[in-house]
Amino acid sequence: MHARQNTVEAFALAIEHGADGVELDVRRTRDGAMIVHHEERAVPHADPFITQDLIAIKAATPWVPTLDEAWAAIGDSALMNIEIKNKVGQADFDQTRRIAGQVVEWIEANAGRDRVLVSSFDGIALKAVKDRDPDIHTGLLVTIAVDPITAIEWAMRDGHFSVNLPLATVLGDARRIVDAARPVQVLVWTVNDPHAALILADAGIGGVFSDDPGLIVAAFTQG
Repeated sequence: MHARQNTVEAFALAIEHGADGVELDVRRTRDGAMIVHHEERAVPHADPFITQDLIAIKAATPWVPTLDEAWAAIGDSALMNIEIKNKVGQADFDQTRRIAGQVVEWIEANAGRDRVLVSSFDGIALKAVKDRDPDIHTGLLVTIAVDPITAIEWAMRDGHFSVNLPLATVLGDARRIVDAARPVQVLVWTVNDPHAALILADAGIGGVFSDDPGLIVAAFTQG
């Protein structure tokens, strides 16, 4: 059983299938609401979310959840990885990183410090989070172009809880990468192969992100 990605149905289903938590992407609307969607617009050539108010977004794409709706969908004990989207060249890129402050306020209002990891490819946004609240866990996301040891050095330097690495840069050398990262946690995306997940688990990886949590949970249970 599957559900449309980045929806409350998908988040609830992931928890039902045994996932410890969910990863989602947060973006701002024109009127300052925080919504969950991987891309800057609902479909190609649609108006970017940042140019629309929440009420219009909900009318046109009712499946796009707010951060509050996603939080409610995962229950009162699951974990949440909030990825702050703020990419140069996209319509909602913001040099002031206002969304970082909003995410901090949201975490504090929802008593989420123990259940939320804030990640981003945007190191400045993560710094803004830590400047506002050093107790919030942050995770440095990097692309396949970045050497994992270099990424670990950056994460250690900036005081991040985790370094979130792509599978292709980790799989062949997972144990060495985990050892080099301690005490920083190594999280790996996107892992949809049960065999790869077991290799990573054996190496001591802190966690994996998957499009099919039921498949990966089953692998861990049987393995």
